[in-house]
Amino acid sequence: MINTTIISARSLQKSYKSIIEGVKAKKNAVVLTTNNKPQVAIVSLEDLERLQRTKAEQGTAEMLKFIEEHKEELKELPANLREIADDILYSK
Repeated sequence: MINTTIISARSLQKSYKSIIEGVKAKKNAVVLTTNNKPQVAIVSLEDLERLQRTKAEQGTAEMLKFIEEHKEELKELPANLREIADDILYSK
C-alpha cells in the first residue's frame, strides 16, 4: 500500500519543491485537494510505472476471461475478420 499525504493545492503552490522531493525520496503519494475535495495525486515515477503495469495486466486478464466465456460464439466469427475490419476501417 502506498503511504499517502493529503494537502491542499495552496500548500502545493507554497511548497512544491519540498513536496515533490518528498514524493521522490519517500515514494509516498500526495493527494491534492481543493475545497477539501480530493482532485489528483502526485506519485513517484516508480509507482506510476507499477500502476500502469497493473492496469495493463488487469486488461489482459479481463480479455482472457471474456474469451473464455464467449469461446463458442467467437468460433463463429469469420476466419478473415481482420481483413474485413481493415477494409471497413481503411478503405475509402
